[in-house]
Amino acid sequence: MNTAILVLLGMLAVSSAFGWWLSRRKVAEKPVRVMMFIGYFWSLTFLQLLLAALLYYIDQRFFPL
Repeated sequence: MNTAILVLLGMLAVSSAFGWWLSRRKVAEKPVRVMMFIGYFWSLTFLQLLLAALLYYIDQRFFPL
């Protein structure tokens, strides 16, 4: 498999796990927890993509091959 696909699948797995864990800790009704999971999932996914893009930029800018 392509490395980029594996990295993206890993990001989705991490976001899913942490989103589930963060929403599971809160005491709320089920629909509210589902919405919290969706919010946490997309927030964590965006944060990881932003971090990956920043690391890629730093790598290309300061450590060219």
